[in-house]
Amino acid sequence: MTKSILIVEDDPFIAMDLQDTFESAGYVVIGPVAGVASGMSLIERQTPDVAMLDYNLGETTSEPIAKDLFRRNIPFLFLTGQMPKVVENNAFSGAKIISKPFNPDHLVESVESLTQN
Repeated sequence: MTKSILIVEDDPFIAMDLQDTFESAGYVVIGPVAGVASGMSLIERQTPDVAMLDYNLGETTSEPIAKDLFRRNIPFLFLTGQMPKVVENNAFSGAKIISKPFNPDHLVESVESLTQN
């Protein structure tokens, strides 16, 4: 069965790279979207199997999306270029956090491990 992944990333170049990476790995990509409102809207219309969230989205964070995913029991990970800020503010102690720049193979493996639990 093909798995779907929600990608929330506010940098369009990174978003395109992530989309290519996961489509090449056989995922159906939901998004990518760049903000909280669009991410929440997508989750309402189409439930992903897993999600990858850029923690910092301009003036806000992806925590509202993470809270909704957590409530729905959908696994997710944070992808960030500001690791100390995420670790300090992360209300989801069990959430996996991957630092940018990322290794595409490692990222896919990390997402795969989330979908197998």
